[in-house]
Amino acid sequence: IPINANFSKYGIQRIEIRGEALINKDSFKKLNAKRLEENLPPLANARNSASGGLRQQDPKDVAERKLEAFLYHISFAEDEQAKDLLGKKLNSHSGNIDMLFQLGFKTPHGELKKLKGIEAVIKACNDFEKRRENLAYEIDGLVIKVDDLNLQKKCGYTSHHPRWAIAFKFAAKQATTVLKKVEFQVGRTGAITPVAKLEPVELAGVTISSISMFNEDFIKEKDIMLGDRVLIERAGEVIPYIVMPVKEARSGKEHKIHFPTTCPSCNQPLSKPEGEANWRCVNINCPAQVVERLIHFVSKDAMDIKGLGGATVQEFVDHGFLKSIPDIYRLDYEKIRNLEGWKDKSVSNLKNGIEASKKQALNRVIYGLGIRFIGETTAKKLAEQIHDILELKDWSQEQLMSMEDIGPKVAASLFEFFHAPANISMIEELRNMGVNLVHEKRKQSTEGKLAGKTFLFTGTLNMKRGDAEALVEQHGGTILGSVSAKLNYLVVGEDAGSKLEKAKKLATIKIISEDEFLKMIS
Repeated sequence: IPINANFSKYGIQRIEIRGEALINKDSFKKLNAKRLEENLPPLANARNSASGGLRQQDPKDVAERKLEAFLYHISFAEDEQAKDLLGKKLNSHSGNIDMLFQLGFKTPHGELKKLKGIEAVIKACNDFEKRRENLAYEIDGLVIKVDDLNLQKKCGYTSHHPRWAIAFKFAAKQATTVLKKVEFQVGRTGAITPVAKLEPVELAGVTISSISMFNEDFIKEKDIMLGDRVLIERAGEVIPYIVMPVKEARSGKEHKIHFPTTCPSCNQPLSKPEGEANWRCVNINCPAQVVERLIHFVSKDAMDIKGLGGATVQEFVDHGFLKSIPDIYRLDYEKIRNLEGWKDKSVSNLKNGIEASKKQALNRVIYGLGIRFIGETTAKKLAEQIHDILELKDWSQEQLMSMEDIGPKVAASLFEFFHAPANISMIEELRNMGVNLVHEKRKQSTEGKLAGKTFLFTGTLNMKRGDAEALVEQHGGTILGSVSAKLNYLVVGEDAGSKLEKAKKLATIKIISEDEFLKMIS
């Protein structure tokens, strides 16, 4: 970022600009070449490398990625009198991009085109797609915007996107390869997922050798056979997907894919619940499920145990240190110290991380238990309705369904979990280990920018829902569980549903975007 950018000559006192971090194709190649020299595995693709680079804690590691900040949008701009300049002095998107470029920022200045008429737009999109491979960066499409900012205001927004902008996605890149075999993996909830093992093939800068085939129905519907040549693509330039088998290429040597009737991990019979697509292993002691449950429990969104990632969990399981969730809290640190790669500092960090997790909020514990259908938001709502976690074993399915957003499937899953003796025993073990299993009602702050105001979030936000709700409480506001006359603000993200429709019928509720919410506390 040019530190000498002189915004004042445009009369700008405060400004917020949005941008994205990109990696140049040449920089990406050099980065992977350097990693190979250091005997490190190459990074999969530029997109993941950029997002992963931003998560690095050491600035030196971030700098190695050679990220470039491209600015593409001014969110707001004010003069010295705090008057809004957007739509006035700054009245066009293209003009704003030119201004940022003149100030020394990287922008899409060279590629931006001002066009008149939809036919010119269509032609420009088609022409651009033809030369995408010659660009210095990996891209998957274009964005067409109304240039006049005042017209943008007139166009407005739906509940989840601006009416003045639309994405034009390029056709997914495709390739063909051979399906060599199918492996059946066991997930945390016992779901059996068939994974296609392919003859490695390059596609959009990435070598593809494995692709999920979701479930048995997917295989049957597409009529995929072992030995087939299959057409694959990367959906959104990210997720590989089998489009179809190339039946014309069949030689007669292909074989039908037989789905297992017993669990690949514990050999127990599989079951397929009515109305579901996945076969499942229902053995709670299934080794594969145990590993996945442990990894979920220690994850960042659950108990967030520093020093205990997925690879470490697998290592401890392999050495017999971990067989269940409570085992995390009775690890023998002296034995760990004797393992290769473990020093005093790493053992100390692990011990501190585990001890700190005992104080995590109840909603994180509920989420970390890996109860089927229970996400972070539902876990938080459950925690707010109880004082002690074991109160849930006394709740009927009808009581559970009386809570907002909990339907029959979620209620049945909760009821089943809290009526399984093994699960109750596990929870009691966690209590004995000192893990917090109660929800402390916090006294509402009477200070802060949001004091006395009530909030509810709906739709998909850029930030995590839990983080957004924490911000409300941090600034003195209150989170409500449903739309009612008590609600002051409904913060709307993408794909908002029934809450938005209900809120529109109540004149007392102010409907705002995520950006507007953040401005309230900025």
